[in-house]
Parts: sequence; C-alpha cells; structure tokens
Amino acid sequence: RQQAGRAGRRSRDSLAVLVCDTLPIDQHFVKNPDEVFDKPMADLVIDLENRVIMESHLQCAADEMPISVKDDEKYFGAQLQSVCESRLVHDRDGWYHTNPNFKPRPSAHVAIRGGEEVKYVVLDYTEVEKTGNAGMPRVLEEVEISRALFETYEGAIFLHQGMTFLVREVSHDSRTARVVATDVNWITKPRDFTNVDPTQTTRIRAIRNSPERAHYGNIDVCTVIFGFFKIRNNVILDAVDLETPPFERQTQGMWINVPSKILDLMRRKGLNPAEGIHSAAHAVLNLAPLFAMASGGDIMTECKAAEKEYAQRASKRKRPARLIFYDNVAKSSGLCAKVFDHVSDLLHQAQERVESCDCEQGCPSCIEGANCSEGNLVYSKLGAQVVIRGILNLPIDEDAIPDPEPEVLEAVMEKVTVVEASGVRAVEGIVLEDE
Repeated sequence: RQQAGRAGRRSRDSLAVLVCDTLPIDQHFVKNPDEVFDKPMADLVIDLENRVIMESHLQCAADEMPISVKDDEKYFGAQLQSVCESRLVHDRDGWYHTNPNFKPRPSAHVAIRGGEEVKYVVLDYTEVEKTGNAGMPRVLEEVEISRALFETYEGAIFLHQGMTFLVREVSHDSRTARVVATDVNWITKPRDFTNVDPTQTTRIRAIRNSPERAHYGNIDVCTVIFGFFKIRNNVILDAVDLETPPFERQTQGMWINVPSKILDLMRRKGLNPAEGIHSAAHAVLNLAPLFAMASGGDIMTECKAAEKEYAQRASKRKRPARLIFYDNVAKSSGLCAKVFDHVSDLLHQAQERVESCDCEQGCPSCIEGANCSEGNLVYSKLGAQVVIRGILNLPIDEDAIPDPEPEVLEAVMEKVTVVEASGVRAVEGIVLEDE
C-alpha cells in the first residue's frame, strides 16, 4: 500500500500491480482484494518489557545522562533495577552509566529499522598453525546466529567463497568459531533438534466459544547438535556423533494445548498427532501477518523432523501436544503479543483457510510453512483440521474420517512421539482475558 501510494504524485494516472506468490498471506489478499487498501494499518508493536530491547535503550540513555533507579523507574518500568545491576556500570554515588562495551557510540548497537541478529565471527587459523601459533588469525566471515548454530559446529565443513574449512572449535561465550583450511570433497549436514518449551505463563486468554485457553509468557528455546552427516552428491558417507552442550536462549511467545480427547480421536483414527499439530501450527502461523507487522521468520514455531517422527523405533524424546509460537530470538520483536490479542480470530481464519483450500493433501496456501526448518515433510491436512476444530470446540464428524489400515493404526499406537501437554506455572494475580 505504501509503495502504491508513492506513484502518481504529480497528478498523473498511475497503475499499481500486485504480483502474488503462493504464500498464504498473498492468497488471502487474492481472495479479499479490498483489504489491500481498506483494511486499517496494523499497529507497530514493541514489547516494552523485553530485556534485550530495554538494555539497548538504557545503554543509550545512560550515555546522555546517568540513570537513577529510584527516579527513572516510572519511565522504564519495574525491570529497570535488575537490568541496570546486571548490564550497566554502577558508581559510588548510586548512578548507573553505559557499559564500556557499548562505547563510544551506544546508538550504533541499536537497530532502529528492525531486529538484527547476533553474529558469530569465523576466525581462520590456517596460517597461525603453520607458523607454530605465531601471528593473529584473520576474520573470515561474520555469520548470523541462525546460520552459525547449524554451520559452525565442531567437525563441520564451512564453505566460504568456494573454499572449504574445517571447524575446529566453537565458543558460544565469545561468539567465535575457529576454522582451518582443508581440502575435502564432501560436505556436512548437522543432526540436531530444537525444543521449544514455555517456562512461565504471564497472560491467559479465552478462545471464542471454546473451553480451551491460549497462554502467553516466557519460552526457552534449546538447540542441541548431537552429530552430523558427511555427504557427497546427496549420498551419506558417514554419521558422526557429537557431545556438545545445548545452546539455550529465552524469548516470549504463546501456546495452546491440544485437548486430550482430540489426541485420543486422532490415534483411534490412525492420524499421526505430530503431523496434525505441525500442519495446524503452520496454518495458524501463515496468517499471523494479518494481525501484526510480521514478515517471514519474525514469529516461529517448533517444527517436526521426519527423521524422528518416522523412525523405525519410537523416540525417547516425547514432545507435548501443543501449538506453540514464539518471537524469533534474534529479532526480539514482541510481535507474538500482538497476535495473542487476536488469537480467536486467527484460529477461526486458519480453520476456514484449511477447509476452503482446494488442495487434497496440503499446499503452501494452507498447511505448508514457507520457513519450515524441516522442509514440510511431516504434514497432514486432515490432521490439521481435527486439531484446529478441537481447539475451537467445533463439531468433528468422526464417521467422515476414514478408518485406518491395521498396520497404520498399529504404527500410530506404538510409535508415540507426542504426549499430552502439562500445565505451565503462572505468575501471581493472573486473570483470564476475554476473547
């Protein structure tokens, strides 16, 4: 809309052409073209209680004038003292000053046009090792954390300008990766998993005409690289095991537990709960930009890996049956809070989108995620419909769901990777918000 408005400023006729993709948000506007110009602009949302955002602005503020916790709490909120004590510098008179790490220009560390990812520095030690640890390593590249986790683990082959480097060591504390040049004719692919778990509930919201509830609060994201594959020409040459510490980070987000009766129904009908939950999460996530200024990757969900869900043996890593969405840790946008305010409308629109889509098995317009980290390999359109209808307390015609083949039912019953979700502790004084 903003770009179209820039045309024709000289009182001349102009033409704006919107070329739509297969993305669900594009398809929504294909079916509702009037909303392109008639729908109110979405609010720009910032989570003012986000510690990452607050620290950045406190560092800038303290550079202009020292901060007093007692006098300035009314401007910065209840977290001011804890952030100042942990991140700023305290003088003997009680004032807090900018941390030297942000000097001389703290504003250079704050992105005013959007969230910027933390970056890891890839250091080339090839010449240092040749000279007996004399000299200094050269900076090969700066890599965003979203790439660094899956490209710079120990033993990985890191590609840079057509050259191959072996990753010798990674430090998450200093955010550096130590590499040396190597000549190999294979690449590596990480074997990993990421658990996304809520740790504290700060808000609870009713879902229209349903006994189920949506929750919002603090979320832990934990990624573990437990090995990697050596690959040549798409053929796995070797599987290597690793013992690396988990990489944990915190963010905010929302989640909705799948009712236990829906899990029971899916298993009786031979529907894989992981497929249904994964597809339902994508269906909801695909429409989130309608309620917040979110672009691809701003809001994320826990994706299901085919290697785990379709393994011959049942995985010991059981995941709770819930739809969970969280703000990208690297961006700390606070957009999930805005989406949470419209969760009932979002769920109903997702249900309508899935059931009105003309595809048979699922497509990018309904249950496939444009940013799915696992390639949309674990999916079920029917499963998504059952999950969303169950959450919304809408009727489900069990007779319309075909009975499974015996071997399918046996596999679903034996290989349980999803279990009923348990409650998450809530802050004191929490009240139920109307839908």
